[in-house]
Amino acid sequence: MKLSIDTTRKERPLDSRLTSVPRWVGSYAEHVVLARGDAARLQKVLERSSVPMVLVDGERRYVEVNTPARLAFRLSLAELRRLRIEDLTPEYLLPVMKAAWGRLIETGCVAGPYEVASPESSYLQISYYAVANVLPGRHLILFSPADWPDGELASDAPEAVDPGSVQPLSPREIEVLELAANGLNGPGIAGELSVSVATVRTHFEHIYEKLGVGDRAAAVAKAMRLGLIE
Repeated sequence: MKLSIDTTRKERPLDSRLTSVPRWVGSYAEHVVLARGDAARLQKVLERSSVPMVLVDGERRYVEVNTPARLAFRLSLAELRRLRIEDLTPEYLLPVMKAAWGRLIETGCVAGPYEVASPESSYLQISYYAVANVLPGRHLILFSPADWPDGELASDAPEAVDPGSVQPLSPREIEVLELAANGLNGPGIAGELSVSVATVRTHFEHIYEKLGVGDRAAAVAKAMRLGLIE
């Protein structure tokens, strides 16, 4: 079967307001982060997830695609394994995709709005969260329709990795996390906030301590589940 996918749609840039990821996506994201490096555990997260998830390689080729994602794309696993992310990306979004990919590989995680194309030339705006190197050379992306309400799949979400209370974050720490979710590195965050890189590093140390996590990907995932960042 030869796929014919029209990705030439011309549109204005994505509405920057479509950046929030439902909290139940954050719940799944936490379990993805926890399963990093464990192929069997990660496979279980993929198979049991109600949230669309895809695993791609370093060339952005689809390697594994769970059932919700296949339904969203309206393509079989075999068909998707012949494609790359850019094959399901409208042409006008290719520069956005490549920039986001670069930030993902550099910083370890990125989230935001996006749009995917289907073989029927229909388009779906989504909110996504991506984690780099969940396995060596493998990167995971989970997503939801951009306009889905926060509680739509709340009852299907897995239990929180750490349901305990967390210390409140300061407004500046939340700003740092939001910029981290957009894939900015330390110098990029420092430039946006007009502070030093050392100050950004200190903010991250406080964020990790308050949220009880060990790195940026885990902090962003937990902040999404808690509704701290949008």
